[in-house]
Amino acid sequence: MRNYQVSLFEAIWDGKDDSFSQAGLAIYRQNLLMNAERALSKSYPTVVELVGEEFFSMLAKTFVCKEKLFAGDWGMWGETFPYWLGQLENLSSFPFIADSAKLDWLCHVAEREQTPISSVEQPQLGIDLSLLRIRYCAGTYLLNSRYPIVDIWTAHQTKNPNKRQQFLAQAKDKISQGSGQSALIWRPSWKALVRETSHSESEWLALTIGGLSISAALEQMKQPFIFDDWLYQSTSEGLVTGYYLETTQ
Repeated sequence: MRNYQVSLFEAIWDGKDDSFSQAGLAIYRQNLLMNAERALSKSYPTVVELVGEEFFSMLAKTFVCKEKLFAGDWGMWGETFPYWLGQLENLSSFPFIADSAKLDWLCHVAEREQTPISSVEQPQLGIDLSLLRIRYCAGTYLLNSRYPIVDIWTAHQTKNPNKRQQFLAQAKDKISQGSGQSALIWRPSWKALVRETSHSESEWLALTIGGLSISAALEQMKQPFIFDDWLYQSTSEGLVTGYYLETTQ
């Protein structure tokens, strides 16, 4: 069955297999283009807002011809779309579009995480926190950018026109100042959340998401960081769900 599916996809894209009806392949090809556009628009809603639906449709149809899907899940297709966008000369007026697309993709991936959503797991009494590693909730990612991607993302998430203009104005000012943002993505329930992180929190997250223990991460921190305050906030917002010993998962 899988070999037939692959052969069919190859015939749809190449149109060279005479064992399939050319009229039928044309219909399949049109359906694939529609599915590709629908899949990308769901995965990259901020990009749709930035360039408009008509131009996005053209981008999707061009991209699918370069990044052909031969089998698998449409929902996980399109991971390379941000990098492809960043190479397009006709999008040079949107220098932030590739990073905005990366943020969209991480939100999309976070919401598809299969890891069960769990409640906060407290460490056992008597265990030294400095010997533990932090367990983050499903779909936790950190994205650093030279552009204000959090403001841009938030502007296109809100339905309040005043707030939208406020975040767009903030983003415009930061772009003119050459100021970027680091985005934290996490999924404490069923929807991915995004917020900006400070330089010190970004450094901390990079270390601990990477698997360093609490003590090792604190020792490597180059910027001032108040662990107790961060832990209280992160536990409250569902980012931290528990702890585990260095030698176990």
